Amino acid sequence: MINLMPDGEKQEIRAARTNVILARYIIVILCAFGFLILLLAGSYVVLTQTKEAAQRLVSSNSTKATADYSATKAQVDALSASLSQTKTILDQEVLYSNVLMNIGQQMPAGTVLQGVTLNAASFTGTPVIVKAYAKTTDDAVTLRQKFQSTPIFTNVNFDSVSDSGGIDDYPVSVSITLTITRAAAQ
Repeated sequence: MINLMPDGEKQEIRAARTNVILARYIIVILCAFGFLILLLAGSYVVLTQTKEAAQRLVSSNSTKATADYSATKAQVDALSASLSQTKTILDQEVLYSNVLMNIGQQMPAGTVLQGVTLNAASFTGTPVIVKAYAKTTDDAVTLRQKFQSTPIFTNVNFDSVSDSGGIDDYPVSVSITLTITRAAAQ
């Protein structure tokens, strides 16, 4: 078949075919663009719903955590108050063994302790009587001086010093009145 059409019309037919192809491409591109817009809108809706659900969860957990926190805080405060009361009691505790060890450390050579009576009042400024035996009266004076020189005793005075009433090797009987400080229990 011979094509007898003029060249101008041939060009117009080719341009028309190109325009139809371009129109089809434009339609496909617009459909793809619309599809992408729908995907974005769907993603936005899903993300918005997820965000709202997460915010509801956070607010409910925050309320729950606040309630749990306040209950736990109340328990901690109660425990802290109990511990402070316990600390006050322990601060007032007197270890009589420490007091006796401190008295024993102050005893000079040539003296022995006969007896001492300790009670809670002994640490509030009430005078305590310490009875001891000494080899000589000089040892008894040394005992009084040793008690006076230490910070754990105050108001150290002789009640009596007697050359009779002692025990073997310690003939001198000594009675000393003194006040025990809180430092003696440390």
